[in-house]
Formats: sequence, C-alpha cells, structure tokens
Amino acid sequence: MRVNQQKSLFKTMNRRAFVPLALLFGLILWSGCEEEVNPFVEEDRYFTVFGYLDTAVDQQFLRVIELRTEFATAGDQSIDAIVTTTERETGFVTVWRDSLVSFEDGTIGHIFVGDLRPVPGLHYVLDVTKSDGKRASATTLVPAQPNVILSEPQAAFVGVTQKVVWPTVRFIPFKVEVWYRTIDTAAPGLPFREAVVLYGDGHNRVGQQTAGGWEILIRYAEDKKEVTRQLGFGEGDQPILLSMGMRVTMSDEQWRPPDGVFNPDVLVQPGTFSNVDGGFGFFGSVNQYSLEWTLSLSVTTIAGYTNPGKR
Repeated sequence: MRVNQQKSLFKTMNRRAFVPLALLFGLILWSGCEEEVNPFVEEDRYFTVFGYLDTAVDQQFLRVIELRTEFATAGDQSIDAIVTTTERETGFVTVWRDSLVSFEDGTIGHIFVGDLRPVPGLHYVLDVTKSDGKRASATTLVPAQPNVILSEPQAAFVGVTQKVVWPTVRFIPFKVEVWYRTIDTAAPGLPFREAVVLYGDGHNRVGQQTAGGWEILIRYAEDKKEVTRQLGFGEGDQPILLSMGMRVTMSDEQWRPPDGVFNPDVLVQPGTFSNVDGGFGFFGSVNQYSLEWTLSLSVTTIAGYTNPGKR
C-alpha cells in the first residue's frame, strides 16, 4: 500500500477514534518527544505505543515511537522495531508492517499496519521487539457481545418511546447509534434504505447508568425527523419500516481512566494511564454491540411509519 493511502487510512482511524483516544494520542506524542531529549537510561522502557483493535475493520493501526538513549542523527527515519500480535487462545500470530507517514504538522512517524479483524472475547498480546531482544508488550481483551434487554414500546403524548438496557455495560459508551431500515412507499420496488441516528459521540442521548445496567431511551418521534432529513422524505411521508436496530461502540475494561474521568492534568503524568510493559502508552480494543428488532403494526403507525404488512 502506498504511503498516501496509509496516511488516508490513519486519518480515517483518527476520525473514528474516541475523544479520549485523541487526548491520549496527544499526550503520547508529547511523551515521545520528551523521551528523546531526556532518555530514561535507567529504566527498562523501550517504546511508546498507541493504538487499538477495532472489530469493525480488517486493518488495524499502531503508532510506535522508539525511546532512544542518544540523539538521533539528523534525517534518521529508521526504527528498530518488529511488531506482532498473538491471539492468546489460538496462538495465531500477525506480523505488522511498518509505514513511514508524514503528518499534517510536518513531523514524520511510524504507523504499523496489521491485517486482522479481532475476535470478540479473545485476548491479543502486542509485542514490539528490538533487534537485541528487548521489547515492550501489552494485552487487550476484546469486549464480547453482552446480554441486552429490549423493553416493550410505550406510547404517550410525546409519541412512542422504548428502553434498551445493556446489563453488563458499566461505563459510558463512546458511541450509540440507532438505525432504521426503510422503503419508500412511492417506490416499493427499490432497494431498502437505511438512516443512522447518532445518540453518542458528544450527543446528549447516549444514555445513563442505572441499577440494571446502561439504559438508552429511544424517542421515535425525535428520530423520525432525522430519518426524514437523511433520506429526503417529506414531513408527512410514512415510509415502510422494515426493521431497526442499535449499535453500541464500547471499549475494553482496561480503558478506564483514574476515577473514571479523562483529565489531561492527571493523564499527562508519565505512566499514570498506561498498560504497556517495557514502555509507555496504551493498547486497547473496541467492539460494536448490536441488536435488531421489528415493531408491531400499531406501534409502527404511531411512530410515523408504514408497517410492511400493510403494503
């Protein structure tokens, strides 16, 4: 893959990354620069790494910064690092390839690319190894699909609402998406179309922690406005609603900052938030939990759609 493609993919990764990820990335870059000026000669730390495994894609990315004990020669862009990940449960090893990338600020860095789609519920061991055998390592357990409770829809003067509870989710998700699969009643022979309503990623409908787990409330009337806008329907249109679903993007259990808050003043302290042995930084994983369902004829009508059975 050409370097410009690598840069484009890395930008895409950054756009999809958590806000905490962007924060940590900045801290790690700062840390990496500091290491070259003030090397930790007496400490057994060899690399700063930053990255995470994403079950939604087939290519993974990892930023690697070598902690040198001497000043690098001007123009030296080499890195003494071999990167691998091992599935602990199967023993399968993936060797990652190096990519030298120029960032928008003019700096150059090493982005390693791994061709794998992580499996939920498995452990992945990252090893970044120097030619003399010294290495930094970290392990992540990819989150598995949890149980989910879908409550019955409730009709009220504000329209239809419905609760979705994820009992084992005990930390705020990064992203919550509700999608609607529809067909235009004026052209029922055309392929279905999907609209995705974003609840998380800075939106105020990401849900709340309850005694039963993480609870998310779907407001169908509010969503209908966004579905209409995205798909270009008229305000009075009632498209055919085939099905709908929810996706919750969740990080692994290690991805929890001190006291549950991503505070830059705390995280800037070296080693405060790191799971890397023999180095600095963080290596984690994310998974997209999913649930799909259909609505009854009466609820579909109240929500402003047409039930497939009425065609």
